Amino acid sequence: MAGTDITYTCEIAFGGSVEGLFRIDVSTVDGTDVISGWPADVGFDDVTDDLVSFSIRRGRSNDQAQLLAGSLSFRLRDQSGKYNPANTSSAYYPNVVPFKVVRIQATYDGSTYTLFYGFVTNIANNADPNNAQTTFACSDLFAWLTLRKPSISATGSTTTGAAISTVLDEVEWPASLRDLDTGDTIDDFSADGSKTCLSLIKSLLDAELGLFYIAGDGKATFKNRNARFASVASSSTISGASNPLMKFQSTNSVSTIFNASTVTRTGGSAQTATNTDSINTYGRRDAPSITTSYVSTDAQALGRAALRVVKLKDPKTPAAATLFSQSTTTEAMLTRELGDRVTITEPFQNTSAKQYFIESIAHSTAASSGVQRHVTEWRLSETPAAGGTPVIIDVTGIGNYIGA
Repeated sequence: MAGTDITYTCEIAFGGSVEGLFRIDVSTVDGTDVISGWPADVGFDDVTDDLVSFSIRRGRSNDQAQLLAGSLSFRLRDQSGKYNPANTSSAYYPNVVPFKVVRIQATYDGSTYTLFYGFVTNIANNADPNNAQTTFACSDLFAWLTLRKPSISATGSTTTGAAISTVLDEVEWPASLRDLDTGDTIDDFSADGSKTCLSLIKSLLDAELGLFYIAGDGKATFKNRNARFASVASSSTISGASNPLMKFQSTNSVSTIFNASTVTRTGGSAQTATNTDSINTYGRRDAPSITTSYVSTDAQALGRAALRVVKLKDPKTPAAATLFSQSTTTEAMLTRELGDRVTITEPFQNTSAKQYFIESIAHSTAASSGVQRHVTEWRLSETPAAGGTPVIIDVTGIGNYIGA
C-alpha cells in the first residue's frame, strides 16, 4: 500500500508465542497455558498486500487529560478467508486470535517510521463475496496495564522512573521497549494487588507531574515534568502557506484555567497554592486535588501545587492541525511524537509562528482525486509565552520551591 511517495508495511505476528511469561488472570491450575505474540523477538507475517486502509490514534485530548490507550484499526482484503477466525483451513489457523502483536510502519525518503506497535484486541470478518474483508481492532500496551493488578514488595528509596520500570516488570515488558526518565526521588514504592498497573503509574505521575505514554514504536515512555519545558527549540515548523491543504482550528475556553491547587502529602497537611491576579480576573478555579505518598515533605507538596498553578493560571489556546502529505510536511508528520514542540503558521487567520506541544497524534489514509494520501491530525496545547515558562528546578535556577 502506498500514498504520495510513502509506502506502508502491515505485519501481524500470527505465529509468535512466549511460554511461561506473564498471563493476565487466565492461567490454568497447572500453569501450562501461554499467551501468543509477546513482543520479544516476535516473527512477523507481512500482510501488506491485503491492506486496504488503517486508522491510528494515540495521546490525549488536551494537556490536562489522562493519556488514553493508543488504538489502531485496519482492514485486510480477505477473499480466501485466511483472516477469518472460523476458517480451520486458513494457513494462519488456529492463530487468528486476539493479543497477537501487530505493527504498522511507513517508509519515506529512505527512512522507516513505526506508527503503531501493539496487540490485536478484536477481529471482525465480513464474508460478503463482493467485498470480503476482515477488520482488526488493536490497542497498545495500555491493554495489558489496565488489567493486571500486581503485588510488589516495598522497594525502599527509589525514583519515579525506576518505580514505573518495576510496574513494567510485572507484565514482563522488554527493556528494549522502554524509554524512562529518572524523575523524582521517592521514599518507597510498593503495590498490594488492589490497583491496576496503569493506576499505579498514574499515582506516580500525579506526584511527579510528568507524562507516560506508549510511543509509536511501542516504547513505554516516561518524561519527567521538566522535559518538555527544558527543550526550547521547535522540532518542526509547519506553514499553511507551503501546505495549502492544512486545516487548522483553535479554541479558547475557561475550562483550561485553574488558579488554585491543593496537594496533600499522605500523613501531612493540605498545601494550597493560588494566584491572586488570575483569581481576580477569572474567579477562583480549583484544580482537582491530589493526595500522594510520593512527596516527602509538606514543602514539596506546596511546590507541586505552586507549579500546577503557574502552568494553569492563564487561559490557553489549544488547537488542532490536520496535515496532508506533501514534500514540505511528510517527514514531520511521520517523525513527531507526543510532547514534541511544533511551530505553526496559518496565514489565512493570522496564526503567526505559534509554538505548541503535541498532545495527540492520529494517522490515516485517504483517497483524493484517485491518489492515496497520508493524513496526520495533531491535537495541540499552547506552549508558555515568553516570560511565562514555568519555573523549573535545575533548568531556570530560580524559584526552587516551585519545582522542589
